Amino acid sequence: MTTVASASHESLYLAALSVGSRAMMQADNWADGVDRLLAEIGRATGASRVWVFQLLELQPQAVLQDYVFEWAAAPAYRQLMQRRFRFFRSGLEDPVYRRLVEERRDGGCHDLCVSDMADGPLRRHLESQDILSMATVPIMVHGEWWGTLGIDDCRRAISWKGPGLDLLIATAELIAAAIYRHRLTSRSRQVELFQRVANCGVWEVALTNGHVWCSEALKAQLGYPATYPRVPLRRMLARLWREDRHQLWQQVRACLAGRQSHCRLDVRMPLYAGGTGWFEIVAEIQRDEAGRPLSMAGILIDIHRRKRDEERSRRAAESDALTGALNRRGLMRWLEAHARRESVHLMLLDIDHFKAVNDRYGHAAGDALLCQLSRRLHGELREDDALVRLGGEEFALLIRSGDGERMLALAERLRGAVVDRPFRLQLPGAPEPVTVAVSISLGVARMPPGTTDLETRQALALVWADEALYAAKQAGRNRTRRHASVTGAGNGALGSCATER
Repeated sequence: MTTVASASHESLYLAALSVGSRAMMQADNWADGVDRLLAEIGRATGASRVWVFQLLELQPQAVLQDYVFEWAAAPAYRQLMQRRFRFFRSGLEDPVYRRLVEERRDGGCHDLCVSDMADGPLRRHLESQDILSMATVPIMVHGEWWGTLGIDDCRRAISWKGPGLDLLIATAELIAAAIYRHRLTSRSRQVELFQRVANCGVWEVALTNGHVWCSEALKAQLGYPATYPRVPLRRMLARLWREDRHQLWQQVRACLAGRQSHCRLDVRMPLYAGGTGWFEIVAEIQRDEAGRPLSMAGILIDIHRRKRDEERSRRAAESDALTGALNRRGLMRWLEAHARRESVHLMLLDIDHFKAVNDRYGHAAGDALLCQLSRRLHGELREDDALVRLGGEEFALLIRSGDGERMLALAERLRGAVVDRPFRLQLPGAPEPVTVAVSISLGVARMPPGTTDLETRQALALVWADEALYAAKQAGRNRTRRHASVTGAGNGALGSCATER
């Protein structure tokens, strides 16, 4: 004969629920909180055992579970450490147990008195554990069956309907909330750790309403305070460097059209505190079941160190190790960046009688002279012009825009900056620097315009400038000569040089 749990127990149950929920909130670990909650419920109900099974996998013919929490009124009732309850598999051949599992999956609760059950595998299984009555409530997390909360009584045949079952339902909901909070906290920690290790921020744009969410790490990357309410991400994307913005929108359109699922691009982006930062954008489109794009989410990785290292490596590969001027590889890169769209003049420059300096003072003095000359020439050029060391004492200067007269005036200024100011060279072992006066000869040419390939145009300009330089040396050195291309004579008559300037 079953005994029904009376409504007089309700206040006792509520007190247990209150103490247990407070213990869960105060516990450092959610699992410790669940242990304390089950203990309060067990003592209040007078049950033999309160337990939690976690669902690991629901298979067509079996259910795989694990015994993860337990409170027992006495050591004799403990089952948590028994091997048969570690990652145990229960077959679904018994229709009674199959129906019970299906109802649990759908959120159904059960109140079982073993003596009232029909003979079968489930009853025999409960009797083997000396269980007289049992109640179970599924633990549902986000609508999914996570596990089962159960209460066993091995001394009483009792029904838990009413306040008792309500207590179990409330307890299961508290456990589900703890699991949900734990998942959120774990994901938050994972995201925080990922952002810290990868030096990145996380963002998401809802394509349905345009809402933008940014993590605090992303705000910090862009220089915004963590409490900043709304980072104008779309406005900032619109302020990307033109070529970066064009490439990014191309990739975004391809994602929206379904031609690719994600995009990745290095971009330059303005910072809140001023200046520009280098970032890598990695993004992926999220779609609904019908394939319609819902959101675009991704990460923004701070890559300024990588870009700085790349720039250092590039400069090292494109620069002359002695003087710091560009080398031939740097010359071609400069032309790729400027000569396709702009008028460019090329000057060839040679130190007159440089061999005599080496012969008299040694190669260390020659190297020092080349370095000082390079710095002096740099000081006369604009920031976007280029100085190239072609080898030995021969240099090239690449000048953007300007007419022929201006180029000749610049060449004369460079020549004067060298011949009018002797160099002071500190020689190894010498107590005082030595003063060395040198002059330079220059040949000026204009790179031919047109659609011919860049290497051909560069080669022509070098030939023309070299012929002008040869003419300057033949005329006695310390002179500037120009090729006919500088005066605008078509593509320039080869070998044609103007008078001394």
